[in-house]
Amino acid sequence: MTPFPGPAQESEKKIMPIRRFRVAVAAVPLLAALLTLTGCVTVHGEEVLQPAVTKGEAGRVLDRFGKLNNKANEDYDLQVNSRIEAGGLREIDQAGLTVRKADYPEGNPDYEPLEFSDTRYLIPQQRGWPRWFVADTLTNRNELRWLLVFVKEGPEARWHATHLSLLDEIELAAIGKFAEDEDGHARRVPLGASAGLAVAPGQLGKTYAAYLKDGAGDAFAPGQHTSERVGARDQYRRTPEYVTQYVDEATPEYPPVALRLADGGALVLFSTRHFVKQTVAEGREVEVPAAAELLMKGQGTPKKSLTMERVSQQVAVVPPREDKGDGIVFYNRLEGLVGAAGS
Repeated sequence: MTPFPGPAQESEKKIMPIRRFRVAVAAVPLLAALLTLTGCVTVHGEEVLQPAVTKGEAGRVLDRFGKLNNKANEDYDLQVNSRIEAGGLREIDQAGLTVRKADYPEGNPDYEPLEFSDTRYLIPQQRGWPRWFVADTLTNRNELRWLLVFVKEGPEARWHATHLSLLDEIELAAIGKFAEDEDGHARRVPLGASAGLAVAPGQLGKTYAAYLKDGAGDAFAPGQHTSERVGARDQYRRTPEYVTQYVDEATPEYPPVALRLADGGALVLFSTRHFVKQTVAEGREVEVPAAAELLMKGQGTPKKSLTMERVSQQVAVVPPREDKGDGIVFYNRLEGLVGAAGS
């Protein structure tokens, strides 16, 4: 857990138990650290530009994910989850499974298996490793489309899901069409300045974390996950009952992925980490949610304060550098409690 430089970080009025929620426009429900997605890595001489995966293999990857995801969630099995997820998604879901396993050690007998339908695959051409693609699919959970990013780190590695975002048809229409190359493949966007975007995809997490401190700058369009989130924090920073501090961080260990849009912008899926520390006034007790207590793992005793650690996954449209418009627009945020500490 990242130490606080003082009393600093974020929380809701009452820190909620682990859950994934569509903060931007909806809500819902899992990956090993990834290698950088930029540059050309030579592995077994594989320097040729080629599709990251065939559609047939992509379908098999999604099928395998579905089967093992069902087993992991029915049995609350962290090891099975680790076989199909990595990155921020894995961190969120591992915490969730840990909490549910403690409450229901025998698993979930009423679990409804997850099913996919009406799937399309956004497959860019890439050189070397790691490689990635996006599955855009419906499920039997809701009417939202799931964007699942799958990453393969090397020729002998398995595919792991690393990002999940949930979008409705209106949001997809607003995002617009994805650009394609001459062979009909989705266009991957580099993570650095050569992307030609208002903010390079590789810097988006850092830029967002800095913005959340005070809402300064014009990089982000106003909205629920930007201006409204900054404003909501102000009412909790200091009350008669407690003081709340916030620390927001990029997650360079979980690289983003970006797909070019037809208008020259990009759809970027990225992760961030957020700490919220609440210090209670003299004579008051620290309220510790059950989920936080299970995830504390001996990280101090909450006599005066409780620090909550969350990982958040976002999907946003970043405009071209030469036409920033209203700024970066968020379309979805999924967040999960992953740790806690007391003092």
